[in-house]
Amino acid sequence: MNPTPEQLMIGKRLRDFSASWIRNLRDTLQTLSTLPRNSYAYPLPSNFPFFDTSLQEKIHWIEVHGNTTRRYGFVVHFEYHLDTTNLWSPAVWIVRSSAMSILGRVEVDFRILSDTDSPVVIDEDFVLEMMLHSFLREQPMRFSSRVVPNINPVIYPGVIGNIEIFELRTFDGVLVLERGRRMVANRICSMCDQLLPPSGPNVCISHLLNT
Repeated sequence: MNPTPEQLMIGKRLRDFSASWIRNLRDTLQTLSTLPRNSYAYPLPSNFPFFDTSLQEKIHWIEVHGNTTRRYGFVVHFEYHLDTTNLWSPAVWIVRSSAMSILGRVEVDFRILSDTDSPVVIDEDFVLEMMLHSFLREQPMRFSSRVVPNINPVIYPGVIGNIEIFELRTFDGVLVLERGRRMVANRICSMCDQLLPPSGPNVCISHLLNT
């Protein structure tokens, strides 16, 4: 069943107000960057972004159409989920409302989280930034890496190995941003010829999800 015009309007308003909430959190974090996480003024849980509680924000607004005025009110929830029964399931952050579907979703490849040598840090600011991209594009986001051969000796002269590229993409593969790169040793999926990052299982994501 297709959404009604009112439902579409509510969804857009909720995403816009949620994006404003996330921007305010980022701005506050930058302003209070010297505060310890356990300070009463710190705007997020001390264990954010890997938190076990739901952050909530109340959103209210008024719509006026001619002589008609309607008031809307929702509670938006920011949550972190991790399937601990599956070692390599992605870490997931969602923003949802109490009466609507998911407004924003971010997935991070768990191989990146488990790699202690990863050049990319999944911290509070980066999670908030990725969620903003999900709001603005109205699509879920996935942060992962891909490995490509080193075919440019001008940039990486004399280096034998592969290049791991860390990227945020939409679920349908559109590149949103590149976060970093590094040289990695050669690893190949045991079930196909796809290159693998230096840590994690010995199969690619496609085969991992289908096993």
